[in-house]
Amino acid sequence: MRLKTLGVVLIMALALFTVFYWVTDTPRRTSSLDAETTDLIAYGKQLFALPTTAQPANPGCAQCHGPDGKGGEVGNTGVKAPNLHSPTIATKLQTNSHYVNLVIRFGGVVVSGNVKSPMPAWSAEVGGALNVQQVDALTALVESWAKEGAASAPKATAPPNTVAAGSDVFHTTAAPACASCHGQDLAGVSGPNLQHIGSAPVTDLPTKISDLAKLQADYKASPSKFLEQWIRDSAKNYNGGTATGMPAYGTDVLSDAQLQALITFLLSHK
Repeated sequence: MRLKTLGVVLIMALALFTVFYWVTDTPRRTSSLDAETTDLIAYGKQLFALPTTAQPANPGCAQCHGPDGKGGEVGNTGVKAPNLHSPTIATKLQTNSHYVNLVIRFGGVVVSGNVKSPMPAWSAEVGGALNVQQVDALTALVESWAKEGAASAPKATAPPNTVAAGSDVFHTTAAPACASCHGQDLAGVSGPNLQHIGSAPVTDLPTKISDLAKLQADYKASPSKFLEQWIRDSAKNYNGGTATGMPAYGTDVLSDAQLQALITFLLSHK
């Protein structure tokens, strides 16, 4: 009888322990994850900083993105490294949770399609200098900056439909910014020259498209409407859904007001 009673007590104790563990497991795992993320971010800050005597192997992201990650010039090329506190990055993470990790691993080509992007591929799996833990640390750091930037960003206001506002969109807005492919002066880098886009459509494209006649006809009918169609989704509207090399800029990246200002800026170039 005593053994039976003892068995019942033990079973009840085990059941109560199981319930207790189940109830408290999520907070415990959350706390563990928070601690791990904090450690990763701290390590990411070490890697991001300029190389030092103590840490000569640092990738030194700060050389281009600035010591605080808020952007800077890439050498003397005239190309600007993006602000890593930008709410735009947080927006990208909402649609692709691996966005930052992929850019660090495989380089700027992930963003712009430009294989000659100044942003190199850092992952050792493709010949870069960083192991998985280091990539994860930098990912955690940049994601934390982007989320902080999104949380502190003032409510966006629609830009005026002016050439000046459109120039700002062209050079600084979206990911990638138009200037990263088309150049600060619109002369073209990996993308085509747009210096005369206000007079004629660009038909000498890096990637030939199937609906070139439709492109020319749409431009003739309304240059602004054509540019809207091209910028929003060139593949869908002019190439049967096949990639053209021009990223699609949906309203999650460029608002309607930003797009109209951008078009006004582009059409000012005759």
